[in-house]
Amino acid sequence: MAEQISLPSGASERYVLLHNAALAFIAAQAQDPSHPMRMNIERLAALLAPDYRHSWGHNYATSFHPHLQGTHPFQYFTKSLEFMLPNLESWDPTITDILVDEVKRTVMLRVSMQMRIKGSGNVEEREVENDMLWRLEMDGEGKIVKGTEFVDGVAAGRIMAIMGEQGNKVG
Repeated sequence: MAEQISLPSGASERYVLLHNAALAFIAAQAQDPSHPMRMNIERLAALLAPDYRHSWGHNYATSFHPHLQGTHPFQYFTKSLEFMLPNLESWDPTITDILVDEVKRTVMLRVSMQMRIKGSGNVEEREVENDMLWRLEMDGEGKIVKGTEFVDGVAAGRIMAIMGEQGNKVG
């Protein structure tokens, strides 16, 4: 993960709590070769409230993918990771922007997820930037109670196409 997004001067204690929890959530999604999935799922889970719920957007995009509709427990999110991560040679999340709403205890993040799909041939042709948005709702302790993941639909389509071209599992 590239450089940290700095806190604004004079940020309140609650702002800092929400800001840091959101940064930790994205950092926990970084590649970690010391784990079988190459992502530290336990580290990710530790940031979540016990009743964490996950959903995907955008509504039009998810209307074509019934498995992405609705709200799901953390285990459903990890199933999507279990599908995707084995198809990736590497990934690197970089937070490019953050917006913290202290009153609603909500954080919006823009994340550039540089992804390289496993395969052979030209490396540059297997690299895709997935420009993602995350909306995170938190409790008073800074635990994430709900996450909504918005992916770049065109990037997601390109990733699936490359995976298919490389003979990787697509669906």
